[in-house]
Amino acid sequence: MRVALVGLGSAGRRHTELLAELGCQVVGFDPAGGGRADSAEEAMAAADAVVVASPSALHAEHVRAAVAARRPVLVEKPAAASASAAQALARAAEEAGVVAGVAMNWRFHPAITAIGEWLGQGRLGRVALARASFGFDLRQWRPGTDHRRSYSARAALGGGIVLDAIHELDYLLWLLGPAASVSAETGRVAELETDVEDIAVASIRFASGALAAVDLNFFEPAYRRGCVVAGTEGVARWEWGTGRVVLSRAGADDEVSEVAEDPRPTYRAELRDFLECVGTGRAPRASLADGAAAVALAESLKESARTGRRVTLD
Repeated sequence: MRVALVGLGSAGRRHTELLAELGCQVVGFDPAGGGRADSAEEAMAAADAVVVASPSALHAEHVRAAVAARRPVLVEKPAAASASAAQALARAAEEAGVVAGVAMNWRFHPAITAIGEWLGQGRLGRVALARASFGFDLRQWRPGTDHRRSYSARAALGGGIVLDAIHELDYLLWLLGPAASVSAETGRVAELETDVEDIAVASIRFASGALAAVDLNFFEPAYRRGCVVAGTEGVARWEWGTGRVVLSRAGADDEVSEVAEDPRPTYRAELRDFLECVGTGRAPRASLADGAAAVALAESLKESARTGRRVTLD
């Protein structure tokens, strides 16, 4: 299979390596210059499928081009820089009958999938509370590069911790269902020389009635990630670095599943899932509609922080 890769930054280089490992030929194009093709459209015309890894602010443009060319497309998170743009992309892909997904690799992490399986089996009972966290210093994200020049640090390119750490919002939606409302605070508290928020703390109410607390930041010196999902029958807990996810239930020993911490297999798994979808026509694990829902939640979170009010989602 020939895959057009639009965007050859750090994510694009990773996709290039993994696609080659999966037996694909890659036709690359980068908006900043580089690659075998002279334009995104030229790369897409020479390919069977498209992976978009350009800066967030360009995602909508490049996904629209892929859908117009009737090419299956996988776009790096976020699906687009705004909820309206992401929703329009999802509608366009559906109307065109084009396979379209978002690269939400944490849906493939063994800890998150284990929690999803326990939920599906009813072993947690009715979920009432969840917590998801992420923190790591942006200056350590891409060694050898100036963090201030990255899309993560620039509002015009769709940066900021809320969109960059949208994985936490996405997997909560995957596990708990649609969000009903959100209240949040964001800010710039670190000396990172950026024009975007570097911290966000949110309270989310889901349509099911469950509540979730989310905290995200760009400044912690040591990598921290994890989640808790608590129900009437059990509690699932995962913390990065422990190498395990734990299910605790009354009157029983903890059930412990060993999980690998290396995220690289999750990137490989999401690409394999996408390539299988190209061949079968089924929807990816994280569809473009799912990606649009995550962007809508992120946008509502930022609106709440800006206005000081709880925001209701449609």
